[in-house]
Amino acid sequence: MNLKKSQSYIELTVMNWDNTEFSSTLREMCEAAKEYENDNVKVHQVVDLGKRKGESHYLIILNISRDLDNLGALMENNYK
Repeated sequence: MNLKKSQSYIELTVMNWDNTEFSSTLREMCEAAKEYENDNVKVHQVVDLGKRKGESHYLIILNISRDLDNLGALMENNYK
């Protein structure tokens, strides 16, 4: 197995917690970070950057593991 491992960083701003389901947002971030269908993306850490102007700011760190011998199909909804 030929693995490539990397990390990705995403800044998240939450303006209204009433309209935010945090776990679903994190799952969506993991799916959006996949370049190939067999990529394995996990949340490594969520860093609270504090509040500014009533908005909560976070840094989301993702671990991405890719099997270069078994990529799978290229993801169509790639947001990179």
